[in-house]
Amino acid sequence: MQKTHSTSSVSATCQNCKKDFEIRKEDLIFYDQVKVPPPLYCPDCRAQRRLAFRNERTLYRRACDLCNKDGVSIYPAGTVFPVYCHSCWWGDEWDPIDYGINYDPKQSFLEQFAELKNKVPRVRLLSINSVNTEYENNSSENKNCYLIFAAENNEDCLYGRLIQSCKNSMDCAFLYSSELCYECIDTRKSFKCFYGERLQECVDVLFSFDMRNCQNCIFCTNGRNLSYAIENKSCTKEDYEKKRTEILASYASIEAAKKKYAEIRNEAVVKYAFATKCVHATGDYMYNCFDGVRIFDTSNAKNCSYIADTEDPIDCQDVNNHYFKGERCYNVMGALQDTNCIADVFVFYCNRVGYSDSTRDSQDCFGCVGLNNKKYCILNKQYEKESFEKLRTQIIAEMTKAGVYGEFFPPELSPFGYNETLAQEYYPLTEKEAKERGFLWQKETTGTYGKETIQENEMPKTADEINEKILDQILVCKDCKKNFRITRAEFDFYKRMNLPLPHKDFECRHQDRMKKRNPRQLWPRSCMCELGNHQHGGAKCENEFETSYSPDRKEKIYCEHCYQQEVY
Repeated sequence: MQKTHSTSSVSATCQNCKKDFEIRKEDLIFYDQVKVPPPLYCPDCRAQRRLAFRNERTLYRRACDLCNKDGVSIYPAGTVFPVYCHSCWWGDEWDPIDYGINYDPKQSFLEQFAELKNKVPRVRLLSINSVNTEYENNSSENKNCYLIFAAENNEDCLYGRLIQSCKNSMDCAFLYSSELCYECIDTRKSFKCFYGERLQECVDVLFSFDMRNCQNCIFCTNGRNLSYAIENKSCTKEDYEKKRTEILASYASIEAAKKKYAEIRNEAVVKYAFATKCVHATGDYMYNCFDGVRIFDTSNAKNCSYIADTEDPIDCQDVNNHYFKGERCYNVMGALQDTNCIADVFVFYCNRVGYSDSTRDSQDCFGCVGLNNKKYCILNKQYEKESFEKLRTQIIAEMTKAGVYGEFFPPELSPFGYNETLAQEYYPLTEKEAKERGFLWQKETTGTYGKETIQENEMPKTADEINEKILDQILVCKDCKKNFRITRAEFDFYKRMNLPLPHKDFECRHQDRMKKRNPRQLWPRSCMCELGNHQHGGAKCENEFETSYSPDRKEKIYCEHCYQQEVY
């Protein structure tokens, strides 16, 4: 049910979670431009659907269904659809047009699409032009890397998500153009930094938050141009080296430092949003974004809303993992340089493609899977232009009448279990909850349990105690109890950086990092600044904003003006 306000916005009730949400007048203009009805679901439920189609980090081993070569895959053995290795899927030994089916107006279009989707081969991994990097996904141009995801142009990097143009770094997330970093988040152009958050152009910074152009700092926050500082107070080089050695001396000393850092971080001043050069934009982790709402982890967006993990989008809404100047797209998950696309999954360099999956370099296609360099196709069947236009118009009319046109694919069409996807990371559900909402669930577990050859309390406690014998041991995660090993490259990194071994497996370490980032939700709040030397003269600042810092957070949340006066 929808109700129109005098401002021309519309209030609606989500058909999934039953919560009320607003459809802004700007949204209505966009829907009119791309010729789709207003959405039936709230922004969170729409994002949840899209994310349920993206498995980034759950990996299996299986044979290619064409050449039989064994390899790493995001699909387990036994799927209803064939799975090909990279060479076979991109090769000329099969043609997706051979799987084409005739549209039957007596049957639901999405049912016919599901039938097609379960026949066409899918690529085992999305990995392009990487060298000696078997364990990666949604990644390209990497060399000598291991377990990195959504990553490009890296060398000798291990265990990370969204790392770009980095070298010799490990256990990081959202790391850019950096080297020799460990356990860093949202860090750019930094060198030899450990356990840091929101570092930019920093060197030798340890357990610090929101630092720019700083070096040799420990337990610092909101630092600008600091050198040799502990807890934001100047220190000698000798004091710095002594403190650093004490912290990195053992696993126990690092765990103690983590607790102290958490307390210090909670006392930091934070801007309402991690945003730079943004105008009329709400969200978090934004750079150079204009005119939009609910924007997360995005750079250079213009007139875009309800988006996340995107670069350079223009006039787009409800898109995730959308890169290279996509334009006028709606309800798309995973795309490169696409235009005028609606309700797609993994479409690369496409124009006017709708309700399609794993399609590249194509235009004017609808309901297709696996196509490459095609035009005027529906359900993988080739048509003349006039016949294509007529049939697509008919299908859209029937989908609109059924109330599904413009909406993303229903959850049961995802090739993944909900617990394998990014949806579980941002919108966690139990198996029962997921199935009640129509999502699939993967019961096959990856990894092993109970095979450890060394207990946690028997592990080396310092970097000096680590020797090559650890490479033959099977370890156990202190949290999830899954077994894991130390690789040779990982061992070399710990020894080089004088770091003790972790006591958790990769996935639990990743989840610990992600918990330090703000959620993709917004709350209305007001500036907490009461400083007398600011423009509000000692009275509480009256500026209000939407922020991803929930009201129960301990940090001091400032508007941009107060933050800049206090920090810069």
